[in-house]
Amino acid sequence: MGALSDRLAELAHRQHGRVSREQLLVAGIDRNRITRWIADGRLRRVHHGVYAVGHRAPSMLGDYMAAVLASGRDAVLSHLPVAYMMRTIATASPPPPEVTIPDSKSRSRPGITIHRSQLHSLDVAVLNGIPITILPRVLLDLAPRLTSDELGRACHEAWVRHRTRPRHIEACIARNPHKPGAAKLRRALGSDITLSMLEDGFLELLSAYGCRDPARTSTPRRQSRLPLARARLTIELLGYRYHASRRAFELDVARRRRSNHYAFTYGDVFERAPQTAAEVGELIGGARRRSASG
Repeated sequence: MGALSDRLAELAHRQHGRVSREQLLVAGIDRNRITRWIADGRLRRVHHGVYAVGHRAPSMLGDYMAAVLASGRDAVLSHLPVAYMMRTIATASPPPPEVTIPDSKSRSRPGITIHRSQLHSLDVAVLNGIPITILPRVLLDLAPRLTSDELGRACHEAWVRHRTRPRHIEACIARNPHKPGAAKLRRALGSDITLSMLEDGFLELLSAYGCRDPARTSTPRRQSRLPLARARLTIELLGYRYHASRRAFELDVARRRRSNHYAFTYGDVFERAPQTAAEVGELIGGARRRSASG
């Protein structure tokens, strides 16, 4: 009895508290004992043939592991859940499980979106103990579903967070030549995108107050830089994540501007829009005058 309980605990520990009936049988736990453990609450059903061990505490990784276990051999987590886990796409809450399987005859599972595709071995990896599709394949899978801006942001996050380069994505496309969305993904790799609500808000501010829409770039440090090419002026948009308080951050940015380092914050864009628009207008005018005289 103790040995069987230890095997159950070991399985659960490796798999975020989720086990399959097949795994239990392979571990030497017979059907009668499985039935008893279900009756006494030691095993709690989450999908057909898949159980949470000992409790129903919510767990994103547990839910994703259970979805993979419920979908059969060679199933892997894919699409939006992997993008969420790897922080390349932000959603308000963890997306429902999506799984890719090679078997076109596999049954559907309630609560799990199943995609059917023969995956190349190079397109499969393991993250937090869960089999997944690699990030280039995730971007390729999501390309038809996302807007161009969303896909561009996801490509940027993949580059910043995971060093995913265009050559990695091109290699994945070459392995999957018939996947839809390849052309859209290639365009997104070189797209001119905004990367944050702050940058979107600043561009809306410029438009509302009659300023030209600048070209847009970004930096690996996750700051937005907006160069106004004709005026030869670069404005930086900064968050206050690495400051002790928001007020300390705002004062720091104000000091930078007094030293001819032009940077604006969330408060400048969303709380002091008229003053910021006037200041930007003066900066643009001054830069253009200097450019003309030079």
